[in-house]
Amino acid sequence: MLEYILDGGLLMYPLVACSIVALAVMIDRVAAFRAAETDIVALRAKVTDCLDAGRVDEAVSVCREYQGPVAAVLLSGLDRYRKLIARGRAVIEIETNVKETMEDYAPHAMEPLESRLNLLSMIGSIAPLLGMTGTVTGMITSFNTMAEMGGMEAGGVAAGIAEALITTGAGLLIAVPSVVAYNVFAKKIDRYVLEIEQTMKDLIDFISLGHASTQP
Repeated sequence: MLEYILDGGLLMYPLVACSIVALAVMIDRVAAFRAAETDIVALRAKVTDCLDAGRVDEAVSVCREYQGPVAAVLLSGLDRYRKLIARGRAVIEIETNVKETMEDYAPHAMEPLESRLNLLSMIGSIAPLLGMTGTVTGMITSFNTMAEMGGMEAGGVAAGIAEALITTGAGLLIAVPSVVAYNVFAKKIDRYVLEIEQTMKDLIDFISLGHASTQP
């Protein structure tokens, strides 16, 4: 491995740095998504049962027991809902206020999962460009060697060709897993966004059906 890095020239150093950053981000994001995993179906079922029975405080406590953005957004909405019904506010006011609260909090709840994903996207774009730059510099080295020697000699141009091929291959090897990982994580985020939207809709539907007068 060290031999390839040395033969690849100076551009191998930023490529190695990109590979280290990409691997660190992947490990960090896997840990973040694992920490956010929760049984969303069970969460909704428990909260629904509590609300149907008028136990809003218990519904809030249930949300605090779960991890992840869905539980966090639902907790923000339920907490606001509890405060508004305690003040005897109208159903339409409660519905609007709770909806706005959850919509405002949703980006904050998703931020821990979305954090640093832009690095994977950036590395997926930069690594091939660095590899192509290495190809150009390698060919320049080869042609300069040929000019100095006054003709084609395999030994003289081998270093430049090696630099060109190694940097190109390294750039692609770094970019491909970075792009794949980015898309996998982005797909997971899209799923969480859909779950949040459905959870918000369920709570707003509960309020709009006339349950806003339920006391905690």
